[in-house]
Amino acid sequence: MYWKRKQFFTSMALVLLSALLLPASESNGNYDVKAAEFPSPPIIDGNLDEPFWDNAAFINDFTQFEPVEGGAPSEKTEAYIGYDKKNLYIAVRCYDSSPEAIRASLCKRDKAVGDDQITIYLDTFNDKKRAFAFQINPCGVQTDGIYSEFQRRRPGGGFDKIDKTWDTFFLSDATIDEEGYTIEVQIPFKSLRFPDVKSQIWGLQIQRSIQRNNEEIYWAPRSRDANGFLSQEGILRIEGELESGKNLEVMPVVTGRKTDGDKVKPIPGINLKYGMSSNFTADLTLNPDFSQIEADMPQVDVNQRYKLYYPEKRPFFLEGKDIFDTPIELLYTRDIINPLWGVKLTGKVGKTSLGFLNVFDETPSIIEIPDSSDDYQENLEHGLINVLRVKHDVFQESYIGFILMDKETGEGWDSIFRNYNRVGGIDGRFKFNEYYRFSFQVAGSQSRVQDEQTDLMPAMNFNLSHVSRHWNVSAEYTSLPEEFESSLGYLRRKDIRSFQTRLSYSILPQNDIIVNIRPGIDYTRIYDFDNNLTDNEIRIGGYVSGWRNSFIYVGVTTGLERYEGIDFYKTTLRSRMESEPFSWLTVGFSFSTGGGISYSEKYYEEEPFLGCKTSYGLRATFKPLRNLRLLYDYQNNTFLKERGGERIYRINLISQRISYQLSRTLSFRLITDYNDYYGKLYNSVLLSYELRPGTVFYLGMDDNQGRDDLGIFRNEGRYYFLKFSYWWRM
Repeated sequence: MYWKRKQFFTSMALVLLSALLLPASESNGNYDVKAAEFPSPPIIDGNLDEPFWDNAAFINDFTQFEPVEGGAPSEKTEAYIGYDKKNLYIAVRCYDSSPEAIRASLCKRDKAVGDDQITIYLDTFNDKKRAFAFQINPCGVQTDGIYSEFQRRRPGGGFDKIDKTWDTFFLSDATIDEEGYTIEVQIPFKSLRFPDVKSQIWGLQIQRSIQRNNEEIYWAPRSRDANGFLSQEGILRIEGELESGKNLEVMPVVTGRKTDGDKVKPIPGINLKYGMSSNFTADLTLNPDFSQIEADMPQVDVNQRYKLYYPEKRPFFLEGKDIFDTPIELLYTRDIINPLWGVKLTGKVGKTSLGFLNVFDETPSIIEIPDSSDDYQENLEHGLINVLRVKHDVFQESYIGFILMDKETGEGWDSIFRNYNRVGGIDGRFKFNEYYRFSFQVAGSQSRVQDEQTDLMPAMNFNLSHVSRHWNVSAEYTSLPEEFESSLGYLRRKDIRSFQTRLSYSILPQNDIIVNIRPGIDYTRIYDFDNNLTDNEIRIGGYVSGWRNSFIYVGVTTGLERYEGIDFYKTTLRSRMESEPFSWLTVGFSFSTGGGISYSEKYYEEEPFLGCKTSYGLRATFKPLRNLRLLYDYQNNTFLKERGGERIYRINLISQRISYQLSRTLSFRLITDYNDYYGKLYNSVLLSYELRPGTVFYLGMDDNQGRDDLGIFRNEGRYYFLKFSYWWRM
């Protein structure tokens, strides 16, 4: 194993050296505004009739990005900015020549999708890497989240631009009138993290979306000629003394659950948050309620080669989540299953971001070692998890980081250190020559399960990309040995040495019908560590976006996939389209057909075979009323032994989501999911009262039914639940 250790430490030295040689990029300093100090707080009611706003900093030089980059906005927009010692105040007057066409929904917090809205980005450390995002629609409905410049591609494709699972407290209101609509926002400084200095210099971007025109406008102009979003933000100066972000937040939680024939069993818990300074926060949770009010959308779990991926939704794990992100997903917190307690420290001191996580898990996931038995999992009752993360800004849009993870498991306290998985590594991301980004990660793991132990096993990832107005080019190399284990991570596949390159070119008509035409080609080549070629795949496709947020994608993938020692050559056609033709309708359709491998032994007698796999889906969202939303999703997945031959299986998934908002705080929701492969029917009814994040009351019922051999649905379990929590901020 000497060569592996040598390769590991040599790679770490090389990437550290390369980090020091990359130049910094320039920031956009053309848009600079100084917030006005208010003598007292304005009333947040969606009206600009108070004299404070007359003296506020004034902004009206917005520029169009979509559909015509650099063009004049179709509607006039004005913004006003002020502050006092406790809060930041922003108001935006959105004029509209057709106020009856404004798209606005009265819905739950974070659910205002497809509406006209204002988005405020606050890069409080002005590091061009991370920003707090606040969105408000014309009904005053709030959405908040964290924007991260370092976006990781999710399994299955796509990027997380704004992580909307992060929640904080702020006030907002809005009014619609004959000239358009107005929003007012009050953001407490206690809800933010910022440098502990007297005068603040923050990055600021204000965006307005006009959905019916497929239009986005920005205060600081946004261009495709720049590689990065936050690098194009403007500057907000706050020169008065602010009350620091020190605060104590206490959130007691009581949950109860009742099954048929049982009494309600209340379970208390508590969450604490302490802002040790304006830029450092401690979170503590005891006996936490990690039940999910919002159910995951159903996914096909039949004949899958890799385990399914679900996003994290639990509040404790979302504070400072982006600090812990790395190119290889070493920390996937959905693998922390049943924590009894948790402690988290997150913040930024100078140019260094810090994160520490300590969790005790009562039902820890297993630690995998090749050729070892998983029988020991049945007796595991204790899992102790520690994660340390450090990220240091080396240039304005670049960082270098370090992560150390330790997971110990056992049958009790006396044996909790019997099994372990330890992972450490460095990573970084650098921007240079304006259009280029280079990222890397080099990590090593060591594990012990009962009497078996692995040596230090290296894993690495390198990515170089060029993103400019027309060209998007990238090359990526990943090495993951079979023996590399990150028991807390999501490693879709191991025993790979993968090279992947992407090339796409954007044609930009930028008119009302077509905004962007982007043909592209991807090539992937993967070897295992025995030097066997396991994948050799090419994908050619095209993407067109335009009228009313519509897009169409069509692509063909062809090549080799090796499974269980057998080479399969397959070709697949995929397409997807989506559109918002009316204010009350969003519709999408997906389709794929081609070769499919039988991964599960259930579907073959002697060895895997290449069959024909076809899937299609239809999703539609209806908004017949401003406060009523109906979502319907249908998925079909069919596998044939050969094209036109015997059917191996067919799966139909039908989902319904009905949401009715009685007021901004009170709502009713109905979920229905049906899976005909398993014959399972799931219904969930929920009444929600959400005064603000953390102050909530939920009352609901979940009902599970199964279809018997006669096709009759029979009750398999029904339970009632309630949850109450209250958020005190001191």
